[in-house]
Amino acid sequence: MASKATRSYNFQDIKRLVEHPQKDTLLVDVREPKELQAYKMPTAVNIPLQSAPGALALSKTEFEDLFHFSKPQPSQELVFFCAKGLRAKAAEELARSYGYDNTGVYEGSINDWLANGGEKVKTE
Repeated sequence: MASKATRSYNFQDIKRLVEHPQKDTLLVDVREPKELQAYKMPTAVNIPLQSAPGALALSKTEFEDLFHFSKPQPSQELVFFCAKGLRAKAAEELARSYGYDNTGVYEGSINDWLANGGEKVKTE
């Protein structure tokens, strides 16, 4: 079975996901925990690329013990973002290597989100 192409997300796409979360799509912030102190995107989970590059290869129990939320299902779409987009692309490629074929990247990442007023967007 051929894997799906990586989907590219823009600000409006992400805004819709934040305002109307979908259980089959997960926003994944790959910045380090200290970076989240400045701004954390609503509805996103944090799986830091630098300090936990093998996170998606962990067992369900190991993942949940480390991150305190459920390990994403391979069927879920994982949409990666970081500060500027570089780490998001690397994290997306890594996720594919662990069998997560339904992936997306918000290339503008947090910088684009904040530049477009995203910090004011709230979930319903």
